[in-house]
Amino acid sequence: MRTVQNMKTKSYHKYKDAKYANLKERIERMKQSVDPSYLVENLGFEIIKDTPKEIRASCMIHGGDNSTAFRFNKETNTWVCFTNKCHEIYGNDIIGLIQSVTKKDFMDAVEFLKQFSTDVSGIDFIESKRKKEMEVFMRSYKDLNERPDNVNEAFLEAHKNVRSNYFLTKGFSNKTLEHFEVAGGWKDKQGLIRDIIPIRNDFGILVAYSLRDIRDIDDNDFKYILTPGFEKQDCLYNMNEAQNYISDKPLIVVEGFKSVWRLHEYGIKNVVATMGSGITEGQEFLLCLYATNGVVTFFDNDNAGVKATIKASETLSKKLEVIPVFIQEIDEKGKGLDPADLSRQQVYEYLDSYF
Repeated sequence: MRTVQNMKTKSYHKYKDAKYANLKERIERMKQSVDPSYLVENLGFEIIKDTPKEIRASCMIHGGDNSTAFRFNKETNTWVCFTNKCHEIYGNDIIGLIQSVTKKDFMDAVEFLKQFSTDVSGIDFIESKRKKEMEVFMRSYKDLNERPDNVNEAFLEAHKNVRSNYFLTKGFSNKTLEHFEVAGGWKDKQGLIRDIIPIRNDFGILVAYSLRDIRDIDDNDFKYILTPGFEKQDCLYNMNEAQNYISDKPLIVVEGFKSVWRLHEYGIKNVVATMGSGITEGQEFLLCLYATNGVVTFFDNDNAGVKATIKASETLSKKLEVIPVFIQEIDEKGKGLDPADLSRQQVYEYLDSYF
């Protein structure tokens, strides 16, 4: 009798587990098939910014007036309230968002979600996935049409074998330069030959070149120039690779290309560069999107670097954990050093627990 009862109990639990798994799968398909903008708008949010990657609005859940406190990530279907942490009450997925606004229980929130879903047949899920892929394509298409004709993979590949030895003289290995796809042979309007540093966006799409004058002139205001049409304020150099190394680590932010390369040579790969002193609004958005474990600012040891570190701590700390690291070393002339100038030991002393 006990054996029969045990068999019935196991069968019941097996049935219950299968039913739960099926329900969970259906809910996930529903969440994926929803148009986030349509849902957020119908929940009563006043959308301030709507891009292929995210939605920004003030958080109506706690009645805040910060117009960008509420962020919905379209790629992960998750949301966050940076001001009041409203997402921590019910959870940061779509069901949690519905519960936070409507105060419904879980199953009622699922029923509410149905009216915004394009059904859960699986066909609609595939269509939703196709729509997401189309958004990524449209973004890449926009990048393709805004950059010069010679900013393309074929041109870059053809010019890798004419890279000068400029960066070799700065202590970088051929292996590093090859990894970062550094090329050469670009002739500017003055007829100067420049090395080519390719810049890719967070999707890995080639969007621009930074062109380095290979003459070693310290007071040259045009050592680096960018290809026309490139908005560096919306891009972080090396984000396409660094995002693969921050699942359990903070993102280390430096100023320049060479600092990224040097840290890479030292085995530190969770690094991006702002391509200038300071973090722009567009770069701040990317950090909020990717740097879920916080940010380590590791800027140059000069006035601009110190100011940028302080400003980043003030603005980003409201949204992310920010760890400011100040370089102390100077050269024999009293000039502050950059991360690219530091030895492996010095870098490890500064960043020991952040990579």
